Amino acid sequence: MKKIKLSVAALLIASASFAQTQCTATTKQNVQCKNTAKVGELCYLHNPNYVKVSDKCETVICSGTTKSNNKCKVKTKNCNGLCRHHTKKD
Repeated sequence: MKKIKLSVAALLIASASFAQTQCTATTKQNVQCKNTAKVGELCYLHNPNYVKVSDKCETVICSGTTKSNNKCKVKTKNCNGLCRHHTKKD
């Protein structure tokens, strides 16, 4: 029984060391932010130095042309810069 109590206590201490803290910033309504701060005291929304790491391409306007030789106006996130209408299918 004593071993069980010790192992539970050890687990609680270990989980407390990995705990994340609540963001210390306030929202527009003057309420404390409810997000967790993984690094430092601010969450990713309130941290001015946060940079979102993404392997996706940014949204751009398609570089293709329509049948009437006008520029395509469709927005795309494809890395090749072409919308689904102008991307060649294999």
